[in-house]
Amino acid sequence: MNKTVIVCLAIILSSSAALAAKPHHAKKPDAAPVASTPAPTNLFTVSAADKDLYARNKRESAVK
Repeated sequence: MNKTVIVCLAIILSSSAALAAKPHHAKKPDAAPVASTPAPTNLFTVSAADKDLYARNKRESAVK
């Protein structure tokens, strides 16, 4: 019984010492800054022809 307790204690101590001596991982480098591209200004612009078509379709479908 004493021999098993001593063996178990020795295993626990040796494994904890091995884990404590393990080298730490290097810190990952930060991501490189991304160049911000401005959003296109004409993304949501509507042409006059589109506005006319919308108004005509709205009139023809009788939606108010």
